[in-house]
Amino acid sequence: CILDALLYAVRPWLAPSSRRESDLQHARTLLNLYSQNSCSYLALEEDKQLYFGRNVDGVIPYGVAGDTIIVNGDPVCADADFPALLSEFKDFCVRSAHKVFFLSVTDHFLEEYRRQGFGYVKCGEEARFSLADYEISGKKGAKMRMNINHAKKAGVTIAEYKPLLQRDPDIESAFDRVTNEWLSQKKSSLLAFTMGKDGLESPMDKRYFYAKNAEGTIVAFIAFVPFLGKDGYMADVTRHGSNAPGGVMETIIYEAFQTFRSEGVHYGSLGVAPLAGLDDEKASLVERLLRFVYNNLNDCYGFKDLYRAKEKYSPTQWLPAYYVYLPKHPTPAMFYAVVKIQNPDGIREGVQSFLKGKIHHEKH
Repeated sequence: CILDALLYAVRPWLAPSSRRESDLQHARTLLNLYSQNSCSYLALEEDKQLYFGRNVDGVIPYGVAGDTIIVNGDPVCADADFPALLSEFKDFCVRSAHKVFFLSVTDHFLEEYRRQGFGYVKCGEEARFSLADYEISGKKGAKMRMNINHAKKAGVTIAEYKPLLQRDPDIESAFDRVTNEWLSQKKSSLLAFTMGKDGLESPMDKRYFYAKNAEGTIVAFIAFVPFLGKDGYMADVTRHGSNAPGGVMETIIYEAFQTFRSEGVHYGSLGVAPLAGLDDEKASLVERLLRFVYNNLNDCYGFKDLYRAKEKYSPTQWLPAYYVYLPKHPTPAMFYAVVKIQNPDGIREGVQSFLKGKIHHEKH
């Protein structure tokens, strides 16, 4: 008992911070002013704790797994304040005896991370769209046109739901039904932390587009979150029911992008395709590990399928995304923390997927 007590006493520990409404609104204001990372708006999800700068005005959304603090996206602040905010947060992690791991970081501040002693590795690519240039004509957009035409021939129509103007229980009930049908089709558990929820109880700045079939039944919906001060929207929550016609998700995305463009919005995003584009011939050990995961755990996590699903939309840009970490050489425990905070069953499912793939390979 004495030994256990001593071990517990020296373990890194942080008291969970309370999420006051005033803090959420302050974070929301900062996001709408400074968020250049398309996943930054997920800071407002209930599974994040919020670190606010003491010397500069900024916010960092984080969670804790073991002795590692996990941050989703870049710190949110004015560019000029970033070095001070990062240094302050780094000291906060060191004082509490925690390692730190940033997920889905852009290259916007990458040099400053490096200057302050962080290590980094490419972890995927974001499918970004310049809406003024985005079109589906020509050979490049042939697959999108085919899918959209298929959906429209099946009688699919698209509409936007605006819960802040008027709540509709029937629409929200249909969203719940679609989500349940979508979950029943998944190979693995639902991810958390890096994925948002529909947030219908407190939509704030989220936008919702949904599809009806020929019979008028809602069969799919997508919730978009803003970035770049609402000059961009990322498709965060994407759900389709078991009876959704082919091409329905492509149709929602295309119609939503057309709506955003008509409002003067410049960018759309489908988020990061994890572990895509890791093709550096001089790859580090960490990148080789990530390649192994990409090539061997697809049955569980569907990394390759997710990349192909985003690729068919013909993004106008593929932007690199990075993991950033301290210490400079991450430990296995840090990667375990990254998996655990997103999916507590992830390790078990990953091992099962790897063994299943090996057995399938041996049989064939």
